[in-house]
Amino acid sequence: MNKIISFLAVALVAAGCNKPPHITFNGKVPGLNNAVFLVTDAAGNGVIGDNIANGAFKKDTVLENAGYGTLSINRNGVEGTNEFEVYLEPGEYTIEADAAHLERYPKIISVSQIQKELSAYHVLQDDVSSNAELLVKQLQEKIKNFKAYMGGNAEYANLQRRLNMATANVNGVKLKAFKDFLDQYPNSVMAPHAMEELDYTSDPAAYNQLYQKLSSAAKNTDEGKRVGEKLSKLMKVLPGANAPAIAGNTPDGKAFDQTKLDKKIYVVDFWKAGNQVSRINHQDMLKGIINNVSIKNVGFISVSLDNKRDWWTKAITDDGLTWPQYSDLNGNESANATNWVITTIPTFYLVDGKWRILERNVQFHNLEKSLNEHLKK
Repeated sequence: MNKIISFLAVALVAAGCNKPPHITFNGKVPGLNNAVFLVTDAAGNGVIGDNIANGAFKKDTVLENAGYGTLSINRNGVEGTNEFEVYLEPGEYTIEADAAHLERYPKIISVSQIQKELSAYHVLQDDVSSNAELLVKQLQEKIKNFKAYMGGNAEYANLQRRLNMATANVNGVKLKAFKDFLDQYPNSVMAPHAMEELDYTSDPAAYNQLYQKLSSAAKNTDEGKRVGEKLSKLMKVLPGANAPAIAGNTPDGKAFDQTKLDKKIYVVDFWKAGNQVSRINHQDMLKGIINNVSIKNVGFISVSLDNKRDWWTKAITDDGLTWPQYSDLNGNESANATNWVITTIPTFYLVDGKWRILERNVQFHNLEKSLNEHLKK
C-alpha cells in the first residue's frame, strides 16, 4: 500500500511539473466600454478573446504557439482595426491603452525581453510616423475617387505626386525611428524582424549599413537571413552598378544581346499583361513619352513577368507595342524578378548605353522628367 501511495505522489508531482504553459492578459483601458480584445498567434489562431466592459479585462489560457502574434482592441460597430504586433511567451502581460487613441501601440508590460524591445520599437514608430501615415491614407482615399487613371489628368497626376512624396516621407521617418531603436538596443535580436516589416527597398544603402551593425545572433535568425539576402541583391542594383542581363526571349525567339545597344539611355519596363496600370502606361508611352523625348537617344525595353505566352503576346499585339519585348515566362518566379529585385508591377529602371543603372524604381509620372534630366548630363 505504501508503495502505491508513494507512486501516486510521484505521479502527481510529475504531472504538476508538466503543467502546460499559460499566458495571462490583464487589460486596463479606462473609459472603454462595448469593445473587444483579441489575441491571435502567428498562424492566425485565436489565443484569447474577451469583451471589454468598464475599461478592464482579464483572461488566462494555455499558450500553444509562442512567438509573434497580434493583439487588437476595437470598439464594437466602429470601422477599422487597431491591430498590433505582440510577442507571445508564457507569463503575465499587462495591457494599458488610451480609450481616446486606440490606434496607438498600447503599453505592454511583460517578462519577455523580445516584447520589451517590440514595445520600445513600436512606440518610437508611433511617435514619429503617425501624422505622416495619416496623410498617406488621406491621399490614397482621394485617389480612389478616380474610377480609372486617365492619361493627362492633371489633378490625378498631382495627387499621385503628393502621394509619392508623402510615402517617401513615411519611409524616411520610419528609417530614423529604426536607427534610434538600434541606438537604444544595439544587440536586439528582434531588429531583423522589424526591418523585414519596413520598406527597406526604398533606401537599401542606408538599411544595409544598419544591417551590418547587427549582432551575429540577429543576422542568423530566419528574418535576419532573409533580410541579408535581399539587401545583398538590392546593393547590386543601385545606381552606378552594372545592370543584370535580361532572361528569356522575344516572342520570335531572340535573346537579349547587350552588344546591340545603340541608345544613350534605356527605359526598362517590368509589367504583366493582366496588370491594368501597366497597359495604360504603355498607351501613355506610345502617345506621350516616345513623342516628347529625344527618341534617337532613348530606347525602350519591356520585360514581362507573365507565365502564359498567349496572354503576353496578345497584349503586345492589342496594345501595338513597337519596342523590344522579353520574357522567360516564369511569372513571379522569373529570374528577371529576382535579379532586378522587382516587388511591384509596374516597375521602371533607367540604364545607360553601357548597361549601367542610372535610376531604379522611377515613378511613371516622373519618367519623362527623369529621362530629360539624364539626357542633359
